[in-house]
Amino acid sequence: MAEIRARGIIIKQSDYGEGHRMLTVFTEEYGIVKAVSYGVKKSKSKAAASSQFLCYGDFDFYKGVGKDIMTINNIDTLDGFYPVSEDIKKLSLCVYLADITYCILGMNNPDSRMLHLFLNCVYALAYRDDPMDKVKAVYELKMMSIGGYSPQLNACVSCGSNEVYAFDLLKGGSVCRACGGKYIVKLDKNLYRALDYIIYSDDKKMLSFNASDGLMKLLCKIAEQYVELQLDQKFSSLDYYKTMLTM
Repeated sequence: MAEIRARGIIIKQSDYGEGHRMLTVFTEEYGIVKAVSYGVKKSKSKAAASSQFLCYGDFDFYKGVGKDIMTINNIDTLDGFYPVSEDIKKLSLCVYLADITYCILGMNNPDSRMLHLFLNCVYALAYRDDPMDKVKAVYELKMMSIGGYSPQLNACVSCGSNEVYAFDLLKGGSVCRACGGKYIVKLDKNLYRALDYIIYSDDKKMLSFNASDGLMKLLCKIAEQYVELQLDQKFSSLDYYKTMLTM
């Protein structure tokens, strides 16, 4: 048995029995972990407010011998990102971004860079005026890149030729005319520069670029399809987010 203190952010929550809540917490020290906050739904205390999606703070966990699911004893909240919680569109987007993160990283795999990437995007949605579609596309491409699915841009992924003309979403990079592909998007100069910047820029500066409305729309389409094809998974949270955008 052990008591553990770790800093992290709640990326999933669900009801657990009567009055309890199961939390999935992305921590700095231990990666993504699961823990129960007992009695929190019956409480009107600070603990109830702290056991919400996107609560960021210092968590006191209790881990029993041979137990995968821990117990939360206390949460010292640093930020609740409340502007996101008060906007259903931003909130639904963050649920989708959390789902991507969970899918790529899995449980109990510490990754400080991924954690701070997620925090940076949630912060941007809460306290900056970055458009949601821009945050979404950049996060999708950046997370895929650092999660082992980084696109190859400079040469054809099939034959290595430097004469590339398109980006293949399924093959995971640029292709030449001879190789082609089924899921291709023409790779012009502006698209290449945008992809190159997002993938290789410093994480703190990943949103610091300008793009025309047309280019941004294309980036959004590419990023979304790239996630789906590379991970071979559809996310219901993405469908929900799109539904919220129409309201």
